[in-house]
Amino acid sequence: MNDGIRFSELLAYTAEENRRWKEWFQKHPQAMEVPCDIAGPTVHHLLLHIFTADLLFAHRLLGLAPPDFKPLPHATIDELFAIGEGAAEKMSQFMERARSEDWNELVPLGSRDLKPSKRKMMAQAELHGVHHRAQLATLLRQQGYKQDWIHDILLSDAMR
Repeated sequence: MNDGIRFSELLAYTAEENRRWKEWFQKHPQAMEVPCDIAGPTVHHLLLHIFTADLLFAHRLLGLAPPDFKPLPHATIDELFAIGEGAAEKMSQFMERARSEDWNELVPLGSRDLKPSKRKMMAQAELHGVHHRAQLATLLRQQGYKQDWIHDILLSDAMR
């Protein structure tokens, strides 16, 4: 049975959204400092949270140790989004190599004794990003920072 959507399509959608957000923040860098109580005091911290979570999941999917987040450069928009781009590359690497049995492998996350399957981790990574980007879009619109695109997957190039 084919459930109709592939993780590769969700990764493509995420990449497209992140590219658009990066371009948008380059035009509106002051929006990075908008107060935000979702994952830290500012929008910058929310984006860092999204991208470091993606990087954690990517490392675990590839069987790598959890990353050391402290030395990751993230002061600039380019540095911040590079974390997410690197995570996406790692997730793509996993998908290119993964055999069907790899998706069911249980992997410890290193917190709360969670040991989800790689399939569940990939779903969490993608949905986590969608969830927080929706919060981001709403918060910024409420603060007068309207985005110039619609975020729906229906209008993306990710799938037909």
